Amino acid sequence: MSPKKAIVAVAHKLLVVVWHVLTNRTADTEAVPEMVASKLIGWSGDLGEEGRGGLTTRQFVRYHLMQLKRGDDLKGVRQGRKTRPLASPEEMLALRPELKSVR
Repeated sequence: MSPKKAIVAVAHKLLVVVWHVLTNRTADTEAVPEMVASKLIGWSGDLGEEGRGGLTTRQFVRYHLMQLKRGDDLKGVRQGRKTRPLASPEEMLALRPELKSVR
Protein backbone atom coordinates (compact mmCIF):
# COMPACT_ATOMS: atom_id res chain seq x y z
CA MET A 1 0.00 0.00 0.00
CA SER A 2 1.30 3.44 -0.81
CA PRO A 3 2.03 5.84 2.07
CA LYS A 4 -0.83 8.15 1.01
CA LYS A 5 -3.34 5.29 0.98
CA ALA A 6 -2.11 4.12 4.38
CA ILE A 7 -2.62 7.62 5.82
CA VAL A 8 -6.16 7.75 4.44
CA ALA A 9 -6.92 4.26 5.83
CA VAL A 10 -5.71 5.18 9.32
CA ALA A 11 -7.56 8.52 9.21
CA HIS A 12 -10.74 6.69 8.20
CA LYS A 13 -10.43 4.25 11.11
CA LEU A 14 -9.90 7.12 13.56
CA LEU A 15 -12.86 9.00 12.15
CA VAL A 16 -15.12 5.95 12.55
CA VAL A 17 -14.01 5.49 16.18
CA VAL A 18 -14.56 9.17 16.99
CA TRP A 19 -17.98 9.06 15.33
CA HIS A 20 -19.01 6.06 17.46
CA VAL A 21 -17.75 7.66 20.67
CA LEU A 22 -19.59 10.91 19.99
CA THR A 23 -22.77 9.30 18.67
CA ASN A 24 -23.13 6.67 21.39
CA ARG A 25 -21.63 8.88 24.13
CA THR A 26 -19.45 6.00 25.28
CA ALA A 27 -15.97 5.99 26.74
CA ASP A 28 -13.07 4.10 25.26
CA THR A 29 -13.21 0.71 26.96
CA GLU A 30 -9.49 0.23 26.39
CA ALA A 31 -8.51 3.49 28.11
CA VAL A 32 -6.10 3.05 31.02
CA PRO A 33 -7.61 4.86 34.03
CA GLU A 34 -4.19 6.11 35.22
CA MET A 35 -3.53 7.74 31.85
CA VAL A 36 -7.00 9.30 31.73
CA ALA A 37 -6.58 10.63 35.29
CA SER A 38 -3.17 12.07 34.43
CA LYS A 39 -4.65 13.95 31.46
CA LEU A 40 -7.54 15.17 33.62
CA ILE A 41 -5.05 16.55 36.17
CA GLY A 42 -3.39 18.58 33.41
CA TRP A 43 -6.74 19.77 32.12
CA SER A 44 -7.80 20.72 35.65
CA GLY A 45 -4.77 22.97 36.02
CA ASP A 46 -5.58 24.71 32.74
CA LEU A 47 -9.21 25.31 33.76
CA GLY A 48 -8.60 26.82 37.17
CA GLU A 49 -11.04 26.69 40.08
CA GLU A 50 -13.87 28.47 38.29
CA GLY A 51 -13.59 26.19 35.24
CA ARG A 52 -13.69 23.13 37.50
CA GLY A 53 -17.02 24.25 38.96
CA GLY A 54 -15.59 24.83 42.43
CA LEU A 55 -14.08 21.34 42.67
CA THR A 56 -10.50 20.72 43.72
CA THR A 57 -8.27 18.96 41.22
CA ARG A 58 -8.58 15.65 43.08
CA GLN A 59 -12.40 15.97 43.09
CA PHE A 60 -12.51 17.09 39.45
CA VAL A 61 -10.52 14.04 38.33
CA ARG A 62 -12.66 11.61 40.37
CA TYR A 63 -15.86 13.25 39.10
CA HIS A 64 -14.89 12.71 35.47
CA LEU A 65 -13.57 9.20 36.08
CA MET A 66 -16.93 8.32 37.62
CA GLN A 67 -18.79 9.79 34.66
CA LEU A 68 -16.61 7.65 32.37
CA LYS A 69 -17.15 4.63 34.64
CA ARG A 70 -13.40 4.12 34.95
CA GLY A 71 -10.89 3.84 37.80
CA ASP A 72 -13.17 3.22 40.79
CA ASP A 73 -10.27 1.51 42.57
CA LEU A 74 -7.73 4.20 41.60
CA LYS A 75 -6.55 6.06 44.72
CA GLY A 76 -3.86 8.24 43.19
CA VAL A 77 -1.85 9.04 40.07
CA ARG A 78 1.94 8.93 39.89
CA GLN A 79 3.49 11.99 38.32
CA GLY A 80 7.24 11.75 38.41
CA ARG A 81 8.26 10.91 41.97
CA LYS A 82 5.01 12.10 43.52
CA THR A 83 1.67 10.37 43.76
CA ARG A 84 -1.26 12.76 43.50
CA PRO A 85 -4.18 11.49 45.60
CA LEU A 86 -7.69 11.46 44.18
CA ALA A 87 -10.96 12.03 45.99
CA SER A 88 -12.75 8.85 46.97
CA PRO A 89 -15.92 7.82 45.14
CA GLU A 90 -17.80 8.21 48.44
CA GLU A 91 -16.59 11.81 48.80
CA MET A 92 -17.78 12.63 45.29
CA LEU A 93 -21.16 10.96 45.85
CA ALA A 94 -21.60 13.13 48.94
CA LEU A 95 -20.73 16.27 46.92
CA ARG A 96 -22.52 15.34 43.71
CA PRO A 97 -25.42 12.93 44.41
CA GLU A 98 -26.35 12.89 40.71
CA LEU A 99 -23.37 10.57 40.18
CA LYS A 100 -25.34 7.74 41.82
CA SER A 101 -27.28 7.30 38.59
CA VAL A 102 -24.00 6.97 36.64
CA ARG A 103 -22.68 4.11 38.74
